Amino acid sequence: MAWELVNEPGCQVDYSGKTLNGWIQEMASFVKSIDSNHLLTVGMEGFDGDSMPEKKAINPGYQVGTDFISNHLMKKIDFTTILPRR
Repeated sequence: MAWELVNEPGCQVDYSGKTLNGWIQEMASFVKSIDSNHLLTVGMEGFDGDSMPEKKAINPGYQVGTDFISNHLMKKIDFTTILPRR
């Protein structure tokens, strides 16, 4: 059915999400180059980042270096997933 790039990614050296965004772009292009017949998702938890700064305060009390919105706006990412936290 689909590939997931990584389970619950994060980048503790860049909280903006830009480093992870670059990695997702690179890996998504690679996966699609060898298998364009399956859907692709990132596998994120759903934390807000710099694209929605007003919502970053809703994240749990720590930074994970992701940006859910920008990480899923890429052409090669086909759908989103969210891991709800309680």
